[in-house]
Amino acid sequence: MLLALLISGCEAPLDLTLVEREIQKPIYRFDQLKAAASNHRRIIAVGDYGTVLTSLDKGETWQRTQLPTNSSLVAVASCEDGSFAAIDTVRKVWISDANGSEWQATQLETLESPMAVTCDPRGRFWITASFSTLIHSDETQANWQEISQQEDMQFTSIQWLDRDNGVVTGEFGSLYFTHDGGESWERGNDIPNEFYPMAAWFRSLDEGWVAGLSGTILHTKDRGETWHRQASVSKAPIYNLIPQGDRLYATGDNGTLLQLQGDRWQRVPDAPRLFSYLITAIPQGDERLLVMGGRGTISPIATPAEGAVQ
Repeated sequence: MLLALLISGCEAPLDLTLVEREIQKPIYRFDQLKAAASNHRRIIAVGDYGTVLTSLDKGETWQRTQLPTNSSLVAVASCEDGSFAAIDTVRKVWISDANGSEWQATQLETLESPMAVTCDPRGRFWITASFSTLIHSDETQANWQEISQQEDMQFTSIQWLDRDNGVVTGEFGSLYFTHDGGESWERGNDIPNEFYPMAAWFRSLDEGWVAGLSGTILHTKDRGETWHRQASVSKAPIYNLIPQGDRLYATGDNGTLLQLQGDRWQRVPDAPRLFSYLITAIPQGDERLLVMGGRGTISPIATPAEGAVQ
């Protein structure tokens, strides 16, 4: 007992100064960012526990907002009018105006798990989900409707090329096209070997890229009729494909940041050395990317002028 008293008497008072300083920062070291979007006036990044980070100065400084949810925000997108939509893991969609400060939640009437979100040229938000499901708003960004192809597979990405033409990729190499603004969707040739596309980007209906596990990146020039695997210096999973002018970049696990040079993917020399992941990047002009990912990573990267997409 005497020893216990002596030990307790020697203990220093608990100093929470460092903890308080950390909490006052807009970005925490344990932040796990999941997606980002820009409306050309501000950048929004989202992550776990309802975290929303906002920058008005191209990522130089940030403001933090905690939405009233403990769920992860897994995707965010912006429309031409500047509005934002983010989706979380409990089937809510959070919509904000161009200021990105006030967020209103709508519970989606679906049993499916949301995966990705984008906005079409008509101002409608589109969400991909499990069971080959697409959920979209009307042009007022309300009145959500659900479309399913009635197949047990996840739709992982959606991209609009113009008002009428869009592309969806999904599990088991599924590839869908619309030519009437989403009124109907037709299945193209499946990507070989039941490829699971974790990321996709199409420059046109004919030419596109899909990326996935083990660093695999496939390229098509004939609307998915045939696919060619491009050489890469990395085998890390790829989470996103980001165009910047006529260049194309890939972000992935273990701090992976790659650039397409000719028909081969090379590391970007100035990429941060991380054990965590890079989830996405926001192009800032022709000479800089703002990359984001795990452990609160937000880092500007100089991008070389050479190495355009061929």
